[in-house]
Amino acid sequence: MTSTALFAAWMLNPLTASAQSASGADKLERLERQTELLQKQIKELKGEIVRTRKRTDKVEAAQATAAAAPPPAPSPAASKASLFKAPQFETDKVKVTLGGFVAAESVWRQRNEVADIGSNLGGIPFPFSPLYHENEFHGSARQSRISLLAEGQIDPQQALAGYFEVDFLGAGTTSNFNQSNSWAPRLRHGYGTYDNSYWGVHVLAGQSWSLLTQNQVGITPRKENIPLTIDASYVDGFNYTRNWQVRFVKDFGPQVSLGISVENPATIVGASTATAPAGTGGNFTSGSLVNGIVTNFNNPGSSFLSTATITTDQAPDVIEKAAFDPGWGHYELIGLQRFFSNGTLSCFGGPCIGGSTVQSGQTSNKSAFGWGVGGSVLLPVVPKYLEFTGNVLYGQGIGRYGAGQLADVTIAPDGSLTPLTGLTAMVGVIGHPLKGLDVYAYGGIEQVDAKSFNAGTTLLGYGNPDFSNVGCVVPTPSSFAGATPANCIANNRRLTELTVGFWQNLYKGDYGRVAVGGQYEYIRRDAFEGLGGAPSTDDNIVMTSLRYYPF
Repeated sequence: MTSTALFAAWMLNPLTASAQSASGADKLERLERQTELLQKQIKELKGEIVRTRKRTDKVEAAQATAAAAPPPAPSPAASKASLFKAPQFETDKVKVTLGGFVAAESVWRQRNEVADIGSNLGGIPFPFSPLYHENEFHGSARQSRISLLAEGQIDPQQALAGYFEVDFLGAGTTSNFNQSNSWAPRLRHGYGTYDNSYWGVHVLAGQSWSLLTQNQVGITPRKENIPLTIDASYVDGFNYTRNWQVRFVKDFGPQVSLGISVENPATIVGASTATAPAGTGGNFTSGSLVNGIVTNFNNPGSSFLSTATITTDQAPDVIEKAAFDPGWGHYELIGLQRFFSNGTLSCFGGPCIGGSTVQSGQTSNKSAFGWGVGGSVLLPVVPKYLEFTGNVLYGQGIGRYGAGQLADVTIAPDGSLTPLTGLTAMVGVIGHPLKGLDVYAYGGIEQVDAKSFNAGTTLLGYGNPDFSNVGCVVPTPSSFAGATPANCIANNRRLTELTVGFWQNLYKGDYGRVAVGGQYEYIRRDAFEGLGGAPSTDDNIVMTSLRYYPF
């Protein structure tokens, strides 16, 4: 019996083991199917959570819009262009933000520059002019601004944006100071951007601050470090333009950004002759009586202001910037390349005398190269209380990039454009001693070196020591009629400025912000020495501003 039982147990054991093995495989398969089903359910639940969150965000945004409760605004030190942010109006895809302010401002000048709220930094009148002895006062709302920012988030890494900003410092054919004023809107900014945070790549195309203009952090649009001045011309020594450009920026982590920009060119020509040759050729003519050269600049077409000098430019300016944010302060290095060109005519048989005399000659195109190097710093000397800023630019043909607009080039005896060596620099301190109070002080300088030529009896170039300045300090009936004396060449050599001012919040709350500002500036204009000495002039200016930022 025992043997039989053992044999039976031995025979049944493999069958039992096989059944158990089959049962375990079934359980494992069922468990895998259940796991797959659970993962699908979790994925669907996550999708539903995301959709619910989006619907909730839209509802909250709509409620915020209906409540019309604007968020708190940053201090004036953050940005002069848009100091108080608007509520954000969101469609299904694009978020729109309004900005701007309404300004009631005034300016008083010791010398009459015949200017509004933007001073003519390099055009202060000399004593020969009646304007030198006149004071000037204007009240103005023309610096009021309107801005619109549209933003679209393609995905978590990619974004598109468009920014548009205007003020009313333009002058139209119906503009006047007598009755209606009727100042024309003026485009300040109009550009689009593409940002890819995954690749750290940023593209900007349109009209904006030049890449050369200092930023507050990285190379970020709408984060430029613009002086807080009421004066729309800012400060001598401040480097900027606002023009067309295509800009590419690459971030290397949060601390380093490299950018390159191609920008719309323009040339400021500082050319004078002691005995200006007669000639034709657009709205600016100059040349040498010895070799008969006439240099041509273009007459404006229908889309340009008829009184503007449009220079012959065949290639854009190129600007490179490296920005560093190591944790304390912001630092920048700048490189600039410029390409000047113009057309000339060499007349056969003598000088190009123009008028009714029929002459012929040989034309040629001339080219010249300009360059600049510089940098800037923005330092939180005492965090939240005191900041220091400074910028410098040195090179040949850089005058256009200074606020004072000194000359870029002059004309050589062969008619070619010769770049002038120049320097611009500005320093400033901005303090925040009390809540809602910002005080500032800026000092700046712009200067250019002489480049002169004596071609026989004809004096050419810029800052020629044989130019006559005798008439710069002598009023005459002709000068009182608005004419500049032929014996007052007085090419600008140096502009210096000191400006101090403040902004104080009068109200800041749910209904926007109201700020009052005051500013004093002293500007000095020095000319190159010539026959009769080196004339100089200066101006004392006081400005006030009352602004309402509704957004």
